[in-house]
Amino acid sequence: MVGPQWMAQAACRDLDPEVFFPIAESGPLREQEVTRAKEVCAGCPVRAQCLAWALDALPYGVAGGLDADERSELRRGGEKIAAEDLTALQRWSLQRGEVIAAGRRALAAGTSRARVAQQFGVSRRTVDRWAAALTVGSVR
Repeated sequence: MVGPQWMAQAACRDLDPEVFFPIAESGPLREQEVTRAKEVCAGCPVRAQCLAWALDALPYGVAGGLDADERSELRRGGEKIAAEDLTALQRWSLQRGEVIAAGRRALAAGTSRARVAQQFGVSRRTVDRWAAALTVGSVR
């Protein structure tokens, strides 16, 4: 099988991948293209797994219900997407793995541990474990 196993369950599995890579650079046409792609993502049973994958592996296009700019903001540690914004955006169906990955990225980007705990709705102890894992990971 090509790609992660969850891809076989994706709503987009039989669609032309070009649907998720808008041709227009800006304006109403781009908005239409992005909206079309996000509509596919909206009903996808593996949207959270796709988003986790896209945050790590996909610099362009729409995946996991987010466009490249939205994923970029999330990668930057969510300084622009605060906890209250994530709630307003239905927290983008982030599951445990995505929350951990996003929290670690926030720490790596220099966001304070207290802010990360608040933003992701976890305890300070959990954030300390994430930070410890980053330290261990950087030694490798």
